[in-house]
Amino acid sequence: MKSKSVPLLLVLILLFSVPVSADETSSTSCEIHGESTEDRVGCLDSDGDGWSDPDVNWNISMGADAFPNNASEHSDLDGDGIGDVADEDMDGDLSPDEVDVWPEDSGIWSDTDGDGYADQGSHAKSDNCPFTYGKSRYRLKGCSDIDGDFTPDIYDSDADGDGISNQQEIAASTGTILYDPYNADITPLDFDKDTIPDDLDPDDDNDDWPDDVEIDRGSDKFNKEETPFNLYFNSNTGFFYSGGLSGDSFSSEYDAESIEISLSALSEIVFEELVIPFLLVPIYFAIFFARRGEYKKCLAEIEAAKSLKQLIELESKVNLMVKEKKIKVYHGLVLRNALEENESKYKSLKRFSYEEE
Repeated sequence: MKSKSVPLLLVLILLFSVPVSADETSSTSCEIHGESTEDRVGCLDSDGDGWSDPDVNWNISMGADAFPNNASEHSDLDGDGIGDVADEDMDGDLSPDEVDVWPEDSGIWSDTDGDGYADQGSHAKSDNCPFTYGKSRYRLKGCSDIDGDFTPDIYDSDADGDGISNQQEIAASTGTILYDPYNADITPLDFDKDTIPDDLDPDDDNDDWPDDVEIDRGSDKFNKEETPFNLYFNSNTGFFYSGGLSGDSFSSEYDAESIEISLSALSEIVFEELVIPFLLVPIYFAIFFARRGEYKKCLAEIEAAKSLKQLIELESKVNLMVKEKKIKVYHGLVLRNALEENESKYKSLKRFSYEEE
């Protein structure tokens, strides 16, 4: 029997130790007990509206009924003697409740842009941009916040929230493409998602190889799996040597400060230093023979000239051809000598005049 009485005792202790709410104990402050239920429980409520009558322990400012004999009223927010239910301006801010956005706050009453922040200043809910809709909360309240991060656009480094900063978007804009830092639908491409637009990103695929090197070597700058080292034979064909013989001296990661030893680098040297000059040889010959042809043609015209007027015209032609690099400079000198000889011949013999055709 003794062992069974212990649990029963514990149950009784638990039952009587259950905490009582503040509302239930508030009746102890009542001068006269009654049936109030709202501000206090169990105190005198003359009009039966649930709000207790004021007494020495509980006044109107504490929540007692401001109209203890009027069941339709219990509060008078602005203290004008008119109950809030009947009062057309319950907060006394001279703005009727029907148009007052905050009818219970006398410090604010209008919201022109409808963003939840008041037009009136010097208040916790005052709008820093009263004529612009916005939901910003930090630094400025009620100002434009396109990306909804509560930071006003004017202070937001990425106003449209597209992952590209305002400055980067402006920098990536060109004469034909204008990116708008306040419009997430007009955003620069960012292939590797590193927040740097491709037009400004020195490494678009984020493979550590600079784009200009990849373009020069023929690898895809938008493919992280493709680098100049694996362009040939589907395997790694190069490395960077930083000096020494330790394991860290050799690496397949791009390093501009180290020596590159690779098939890609060798191919570049061969192509640029040997192949291209070799391919230019025919062009050099073509230019050479074209100039030589112009030279011979002009020399023949000088020798065939029959008047000083023709020689003077040919002299102007020679000067122009030298200037436009249609003939070599030394060809020009030879032609000028020929012109001078013929001019001297005509002057000494006086066989032709300047006007003769």
